[in-house]
Amino acid sequence: MPRNKQRFVVLVDLDAFYASVEMVEDPNLLGKPLLIGGSPTGRGVVAAASYEAREFGCHSAMAMARALRLCPKAVILQPNLQLYHKYSQQVMDILRCESELIEQMSIDEAYIELTSIVDSMAEAEGLAHRMQGRIRVEMGLPCSVGLASNKIVAKVACETGKPRGFVLVQAGEEAAFLSTLEVRKLPGIGPKSTQRLQAIGLETLGQIANAPITTLTRVLGPWGAVIQQRARGEDPSPVSTS
Repeated sequence: MPRNKQRFVVLVDLDAFYASVEMVEDPNLLGKPLLIGGSPTGRGVVAAASYEAREFGCHSAMAMARALRLCPKAVILQPNLQLYHKYSQQVMDILRCESELIEQMSIDEAYIELTSIVDSMAEAEGLAHRMQGRIRVEMGLPCSVGLASNKIVAKVACETGKPRGFVLVQAGEEAAFLSTLEVRKLPGIGPKSTQRLQAIGLETLGQIANAPITTLTRVLGPWGAVIQQRARGEDPSPVSTS
């Protein structure tokens, strides 16, 4: 691939994956608040929550007892990891039919590089829409898609469109797309780093992109330089199948 060729990178992220699989297996669960995890009578935690349950404030890693207090009518199911892995493999097989360059990040998320098989963003957009449509029609699963010139922007784009979203960021518009977002929206900036940045008045990614590098390295150490690069929409990391 020529160095100066525009890249086309897609991130596909299955929405509320565990809950969505359970709803495909049992359509009677559709539209109901669903919590997947341990028992509320013990020390069980929420492994996944449907979007209906999230509307009540439930989320993963929350104590199941607390989640049930927030959403008393929720349906609670034990995780079925074997089933989820089966669905995940089938989704990844669909993606590999569209491109050989797939980097699976987790059971429900993967980057797909389209640079070598398309010549324009319009072609990439059509192919990404086809992936999203195939997953929905063939598997019955909703997913969100981010399409951009690199992995970090594709990731943020995908997150901003959830659930069932499709967000495209044109080449050259990466920094503008990121600029108004809160600092916590950028992968690599956790809760502690967010607090440190906000303490010195850096609230948005645009502010990080324009901040003196000495300020960022003072607050975040050497990682500050990487964060600034990402906040500017720059990410040279490849999509790797290994």
